[in-house]
Amino acid sequence: MKINFRMKANPNILVTVLFFLTFLIHFSLWKFVFHLDEIVIVKFYLFLSVMFMMMITLVILINRVAPQFLGMSVIGLILLKFGLMFLIRKKLDFEAIPGYKFHFIIPYFILTALLTYYAIKLINHDKKQEN
Repeated sequence: MKINFRMKANPNILVTVLFFLTFLIHFSLWKFVFHLDEIVIVKFYLFLSVMFMMMITLVILINRVAPQFLGMSVIGLILLKFGLMFLIRKKLDFEAIPGYKFHFIIPYFILTALLTYYAIKLINHDKKQEN
């Protein structure tokens, strides 16, 4: 008798853990390698946290109300996030920080990838339920 121990990761837990790992790694680099002021990165991740949780909540709500529009909604949410990032960039004065592209664009894309991954998991879960 062969037992297959393949464990499936819960997308909620996986996305949350990856989000916090992103923050911890970035904060460590920011503080201990580049020796930059931690107030800016904490404000930035506070903004990203609120945006990320809001978008995950909207993805879940859209999936419950109109799951056939989830893919297009995610694209719209990513555009909204991009616009809000542009506004917060002006507020936090990112250009004054050395290597600001590394510090602010990469976390933006990582969290956008996590949002997309979560939406894909929801879409695939709904397809499995239909079959």
